[in-house]
Amino acid sequence: MKRAFITGANRGIGLALTEALADHGLFVFAGARAPDQAQELSGLGERHPDRIRIVPLEVTSDVSVRHCAEAVQEGTGTLDLLVNNAAVFLEETDTPLADLDPDWFAQTVAVNVGGVARVTKALLPALRAAGAARVVNISSGAGSIGDKTDAQFYCYGASKAALNHLTVGLAHELRSSGIMVVALSPGWVRTDMGGPGAELVPRESARAIAETILKLEPADSGRFLDRFGHQGQYVW
Repeated sequence: MKRAFITGANRGIGLALTEALADHGLFVFAGARAPDQAQELSGLGERHPDRIRIVPLEVTSDVSVRHCAEAVQEGTGTLDLLVNNAAVFLEETDTPLADLDPDWFAQTVAVNVGGVARVTKALLPALRAAGAARVVNISSGAGSIGDKTDAQFYCYGASKAALNHLTVGLAHELRSSGIMVVALSPGWVRTDMGGPGAELVPRESARAIAETILKLEPADSGRFLDRFGHQGQYVW
């Protein structure tokens, strides 16, 4: 059975993607910062005990990430898929610079970029052991520089632009190991982060993402894709 790890699996896209990948027959390590408060994820784990294992994960903590890596090393010691989904969005959409708390930048980058780097680094031995593993970094159109025509998403957008940069670098570094690395936008999803007016429900986005992940080809590595696997819908 293929094995996957998803960060931020306690709600929204992460929760829906955990279910979608389990339905595709993968065994999923579902990382959640506070598992005891993640009732929907706990219920999902109870319904699929043979396919879902919930693990406590705080992506900014070296100790927490190391414990997750140790959990993955149990059994086969391999990991076929890592989905870096955990993220924070601290500002209001159109908060002007004058009203931004500068600390929001540090906190947002710590989770949305530093957390991705920390988790990927810790799980890299298991990814390498799998032979042809995939790393999917959940990005956003808000991280596009070429398409930016507004004064919104200063902290969040900057963090996703940095994540895209990290994605391309990792794609080049890990290509010789057979590991594919892509940035992928889930679309505008009705979550705590996306807001109630978003066009997609999490399950709709997650089903498309799961299909795309399973059909990724080596040529996709280093690309910025939409949830259907199309390139060019989002500009770097």
